[in-house]
Amino acid sequence: MDLEFKVIGIAYAICAGILFLGVVPYYAVKHLGGENAPPIPKGRVPVRGFGLPDIVGVSLLFGFYAGLFQLSRFEAADSELAAAEGLVYGLMFNFLLQVLQIAFVLLMLFRRVNLAEAFGLRWRTTWWKLVYAPAVVLVMWAFMAVLDVVGYNDWLGQFIEGDGVQESVKLLQETTDPTVFILMGVVACIGAPLAEEVVFRGYIYTMVKKMAGLPFAVILSGLLFGAVHMNLVAVLPLTVLGILLALSYEYTGSLWAPIAIHFCFNAATVAIQTLLKFNPEWIEEFEKNAGFIPLW
Repeated sequence: MDLEFKVIGIAYAICAGILFLGVVPYYAVKHLGGENAPPIPKGRVPVRGFGLPDIVGVSLLFGFYAGLFQLSRFEAADSELAAAEGLVYGLMFNFLLQVLQIAFVLLMLFRRVNLAEAFGLRWRTTWWKLVYAPAVVLVMWAFMAVLDVVGYNDWLGQFIEGDGVQESVKLLQETTDPTVFILMGVVACIGAPLAEEVVFRGYIYTMVKKMAGLPFAVILSGLLFGAVHMNLVAVLPLTVLGILLALSYEYTGSLWAPIAIHFCFNAATVAIQTLLKFNPEWIEEFEKNAGFIPLW
């Protein structure tokens, strides 16, 4: 467990270093106080309206996620507490945190950014861009299957305690409480896609894109997305997923695209884990035909 936290902590440190020791100083030296206005980055995700206040906003989000990371270290020491009756309240608290993250971003951008235009939220012009979301999920499953085949999961399993499954998925596997099932579905399939896409793609990605360009923004938002889930085995696949989500946002110019992909990814995982829970005899058959079981 110590190694897991160390690696995830390193991932956080890399993200913080890229942002605060690279992106921000570069932007300040290059563009602030100069006569030439910074160039507008190319792409379909607009950056107009994002500026210095958002450096503070992203810094606060970094502090928030770092605080959750430190808190998880204490919770990991008492896993029985996480499996007690407080599960329902814990899930409700998680959903509240998701709502508060969205509210924070909206507050930071209030009156500075037209959200419908900046996030590409006009449904009539963007609904068709969602049709390829299942294809992206299949690409991710193929990538995870390759990792499993080459022994990536087994190799990491030597250095961590437990089975490497995310706590949220483990909760789904073990619980029999229908209330927990419902809340888990709401948190994973509604709250997470909305909150995480607004924060990571809508806010962090766009701010970094304005300051350092598209490549830095894609990599940073993806790596941070992988790290905040606080699971060593999931860091690499979720970082790749974060990169695909950022690219889908940039390609379509609409936040609905990564939200749809995120929803499909989480909903499929919840559905498969639920089916396997009530039909354990399927597990061997599923592993035989698919080669792996989605754990993230």
